[in-house]
Amino acid sequence: MPLENISQPDLMLLSPTLRLRKYDGNYESFLAGYQDPYVYQNSEGIFDDAKKPDLSYVKGMCDYLSRVGELYYIEVKQDDAFLPVGDVTIKTENPPIAIWVEKYRGVGIGSAVMRAVIERLRTLGFTRITGSTVYKWNIPSQRMHERLGFCRTGEDGDEIYYALEL
Repeated sequence: MPLENISQPDLMLLSPTLRLRKYDGNYESFLAGYQDPYVYQNSEGIFDDAKKPDLSYVKGMCDYLSRVGELYYIEVKQDDAFLPVGDVTIKTENPPIAIWVEKYRGVGIGSAVMRAVIERLRTLGFTRITGSTVYKWNIPSQRMHERLGFCRTGEDGDEIYYALEL
């Protein structure tokens, strides 16, 4: 159990066309998303194309995230099937969201997912999200955090830190 003494739901329906599906151990499906320079730069702050993550890196990331929180695929309904377009980890410190597929960025999916993170944590009795980290060049993520009520709590180098009282 990623969150102590709490059972992780298999599915969380956010809308008829958007859902979160519990991570099933298939870390290979994350690789293409994290090899996209946009995703890698905004999740890890690395701009060097020669340092793209490999399968071992992605496995370690998924192992860590599923250990410290509730790791989910972000899935969008296309035709009659749900397809993974990103990932999110529900946790109280720095809950990461990555949208792997370019056409799904900037259309409100990140905001819908962060609202689901907030609601899940609130329902579980948590009172605060801390250390939500956004790179200074990631203006869309900064705007999302601020639109959802997060407050800036600090900066360090290339990073801005946010917190939210639940």
